[in-house]
Amino acid sequence: MAFEYIESLLASNLETMNNDDPDGNVRYMGSNPNNYVWFNNELWRIIGVFDVASTYGGPAEKRIKIIRSEPIRYTPWDNKPSGTGSSISINGSNDWTDSALMEVLNNGAYYNRTNGTCPYGSNGITTSCDFSTNGLTEETKFLIADTYWNLGGINSLTSSLLTSLFYEYERGNDVYSGHLSYWIGKVGLMYPSDYGYATSGGPTTNRKSCLENGLNTWDALSECRNNDYLHNSSWNQWTITPSSNYSNSVFIVKSNGFFSSNSTDTSSYASPVVYLKSTVQITGGTGTSTDPYTLSV
Repeated sequence: MAFEYIESLLASNLETMNNDDPDGNVRYMGSNPNNYVWFNNELWRIIGVFDVASTYGGPAEKRIKIIRSEPIRYTPWDNKPSGTGSSISINGSNDWTDSALMEVLNNGAYYNRTNGTCPYGSNGITTSCDFSTNGLTEETKFLIADTYWNLGGINSLTSSLLTSLFYEYERGNDVYSGHLSYWIGKVGLMYPSDYGYATSGGPTTNRKSCLENGLNTWDALSECRNNDYLHNSSWNQWTITPSSNYSNSVFIVKSNGFFSSNSTDTSSYASPVVYLKSTVQITGGTGTSTDPYTLSV
């Protein structure tokens, strides 16, 4: 299986892979590791191998998690008007289970590879969006597993924002009152801990030092952000994780490496993330951008 192959690479690739998070998940790290995969007729990147379930309380199994190498859209995370779903303001809600972006990715234009509408600004405003050439194909959707996604948040006002703390709280129940702490679906976004554990650090600020500093200090730690393939100096990126002390605030990775929370109705770039079915196999490739891994079931 593909996940077995990726795990087998760890011992001989310690400069570009790690398994030092609390659960020993095998991950890629560094500025440009060989974790490219050809998926949906475009380049994606393997974040790592994780034990996840398909249902609440269901058995966990190892699956590969991948992220699109380029974002699909500059977009609000949510902008539902007050009184719609979980929103209590015109700025939307940070409950992923009914967010406008979640709908686009899992039920709307992106998921159905068509044109449609996407959130724009505040108070439920939409604009046209076209995913007829880069939305998910039917063949691609067959490779994606329904997954139990943890939606636990963290208090952005009082917490240190360490990668390890994010990892713990992402799996917890600290959410804004009435919001849900989990979601079962196919297409999500990266976690803050994915971003943190993807750094290899550098000769001055090594990986250990990077992980001992909060993500909100990485704008001053160039070796942490620049040696992290999930960072990009050209755009701000949404994560899936809420700032639990607000009803409509979600964490983003900024282009300068600074990590903070933003209102859900502001726009940042969104890169889809999925978990592959455990039965998916790697059929070729070496993981480079010019020779990415290929997949089949």
